[in-house]
Amino acid sequence: MDITSIPIMNALKKQMNWLNTNQSVISQNIANADTPGYHAKDLQKNDFSSLVSELSGGQSAGRGSVNMRTTNARHMNASGVAGDEATVKKAKNSEEALNGNSVVLEEEMLKLADNQMKYGMVVNLYKKNLGLLKIAMGKSGGRR
Repeated sequence: MDITSIPIMNALKKQMNWLNTNQSVISQNIANADTPGYHAKDLQKNDFSSLVSELSGGQSAGRGSVNMRTTNARHMNASGVAGDEATVKKAKNSEEALNGNSVVLEEEMLKLADNQMKYGMVVNLYKKNLGLLKIAMGKSGGRR
């Protein structure tokens, strides 16, 4: 049995993948903070209601994974795989500097810290669920 066939584990895996891709987008924004003409990008937010619908069987499973969008089939996305399954968009309400750059470094650093906290929370939830599965299977590490 594949562990991702359990709905909660699948949802946590998808959230970790989204947070990983979001980390890449934020890192690109920070790296290009001084690049003239660079426009800050955001990753489309996860829609919690669609995730719940998907887990309850309301939607097809094809919409779940998040990858960065490529403009050409030969381009690579953040995970190093070619594909066209992303939704990266130009950041809204961003002011441009005189050189045309719209990255606000303070905002990006706040997004980075928030993303890191969310990733840590999801990893802890994943670990706790694995622990519960081990207990249910009778493999609690010698404790009974």
